[in-house]
Amino acid sequence: MRRATRNSITNNMVAAKKLVNTMVFRSNVLRCSAVEKVNPDNFNLSRHFSTMFSSNRVLGGCQQLQLSSAASARKSWQFTWTMAQLPLQMHARSLDTSTLAPTIAATQGKLKEIMLKVTNFQNEEKGEVALSGDIFDVPIRKDIIHRVVRWQLAKRRQGRHSTKTVSEVSGTGKKPHPQKGSGRARHGTLRGPQFRHGATMHGPKPRSHAIGLQKKVRRLGLKIALSARAAENKLLLFDSVQPLSHKTREMVKFISGIGTCKKILFVDGTEKVNKPLQLATQNLHYANVLPAKGLNVYSVLLHDTLVMTVDAVRYVEGRLHTPISR
Repeated sequence: MRRATRNSITNNMVAAKKLVNTMVFRSNVLRCSAVEKVNPDNFNLSRHFSTMFSSNRVLGGCQQLQLSSAASARKSWQFTWTMAQLPLQMHARSLDTSTLAPTIAATQGKLKEIMLKVTNFQNEEKGEVALSGDIFDVPIRKDIIHRVVRWQLAKRRQGRHSTKTVSEVSGTGKKPHPQKGSGRARHGTLRGPQFRHGATMHGPKPRSHAIGLQKKVRRLGLKIALSARAAENKLLLFDSVQPLSHKTREMVKFISGIGTCKKILFVDGTEKVNKPLQLATQNLHYANVLPAKGLNVYSVLLHDTLVMTVDAVRYVEGRLHTPISR
């Protein structure tokens, strides 16, 4: 392959850096601005693209990187990578952008009040409600979410695993044979771990798997989860989550009309969730209900759409604004 001129190499290097800076790695899906041709002659290609290959070998001497031209610079593309001999080829095809995760606004995390419309199951507007910025507009921090989810999953483990020691296993305590004279090994019991149906040494015993986590971190995790749903426009406010009918088909119609909803969580502001809502959702694996008292980070993350009543919002705000008792 003929070497390009110095000017074209410089231009292509700028395009290559711009390409890498605009990339978002998600499994094998790569989003970038459309570039027709880049020359990574003096570019460490393996450092930026090593996550896309099964082997991390250096792609030395790669002269040219080909990309299909795009009609629009804002399209998303999915690339099929091939580990062939030089030159390295990437073939692109257009992606359906509706399946991509919603982008969070650049103004998110400013601790400003959020105004949301209040509706109901009939999609009737019931006014607007202001949400506290220090709860529904905090900066997104994945590390806090990770810590809180680990704490939740560890704390809910039962820890009932158990094995029997020598004193607990069934069997006689008699010495099986004399200490000396028989030519056999010395044993004082047949309940030892070396015998069949014997004990288990150093096995698991019932214990708590809970790990410690500060209360302020737990609160911050819930604030971040709620802020993420609000920033993605996946937080819906209802004046009441009591449906007109307890029929499941009516609930299916409502959920299908939301749009890109895959799993939905209804949060009721009362002590117990109303009966019609329970009956309407109990046969739907993608719909769950919770009282406001039981709202937690893990449940919010499991569902991409969150429906809360105004009473539930006020309860959560009061709960998170209450000073921590030490």
